Amino acid sequence: MQIIKEKYEIEETLGKRVKNMLMFLNLKGKLEEGNIISISKTNLAYIEPHKLKIRDITYLFFNDCNDVYINSLENKIPFNELQSFIKAQIN
Repeated sequence: MQIIKEKYEIEETLGKRVKNMLMFLNLKGKLEEGNIISISKTNLAYIEPHKLKIRDITYLFFNDCNDVYINSLENKIPFNELQSFIKAQIN
């Protein structure tokens, strides 16, 4: 059994939206691309989400998803509310 890890690239428009939001909020965050993890000779795969780390909070998101997950896949908000959520967290 072999575990295969491939890059899960951030869509260009999504990356721009995140970078513009950080610039508008005057924040620095660390943006990490996710991975596609699969097991050879099976049809099992896991898509590791992209991560945006700002202070002690990690925001998780996927390319084709309109939601952003906060610290885990249990708490989510719509992507269009992310900016106001971050603004509330830093104040």
